[in-house]
Amino acid sequence: MTRTKRTSHGRRSLRAGLATTGLATVLLTAMPVASASAAPIPSGDVMIESGPYQDYALCASPADNWVWLEHIDPKNPDPFCTWFRFGNPSQFMLYNPAKKQVMAYTGGNEGAVVMENRNTSPLGPNGELWSWGGQEAWGASALQSFWDSGQNVDAKNGFDQPRTDAVHTRGWRHGHQRELTWNEVPVS
Repeated sequence: MTRTKRTSHGRRSLRAGLATTGLATVLLTAMPVASASAAPIPSGDVMIESGPYQDYALCASPADNWVWLEHIDPKNPDPFCTWFRFGNPSQFMLYNPAKKQVMAYTGGNEGAVVMENRNTSPLGPNGELWSWGGQEAWGASALQSFWDSGQNVDAKNGFDQPRTDAVHTRGWRHGHQRELTWNEVPVS
């Protein structure tokens, strides 16, 4: 490929990337989105429910920047436990409209999962992205950091109970896997 063709292709890719980034920026700054036709990227309101601990979901803390696992009432969801998912299952952002922040990974094995303003992660943009692993036999999937796909959001406190401290990640091979799995549940 000649230099001219590579440069032209690179400029087209850059323009396409900027257009996609611009669309996401417009959608995130215009929260909440008025209609599905105006917002093809977000999934709508969802809860991220624990695979093994039914009726426990990820919730943004209204008091600090931590993410907690909390018992929920699916018929009356707490706004701090509902999320917009921006992107596809292999790369997405979780935005909490009540907190007006995104969920982010802080790095390292057993790294904290926190709430932060968009585009402020010390890990860069990938620190604010997540992905779903394959669905396991019990019907749930690992919620993985996109920055480090070996780190999965952990629901267990170490004593086979739902955790009562702030949520952290854990490697798939370190202990049981079931506690690292979640389901995206639409909020009606």
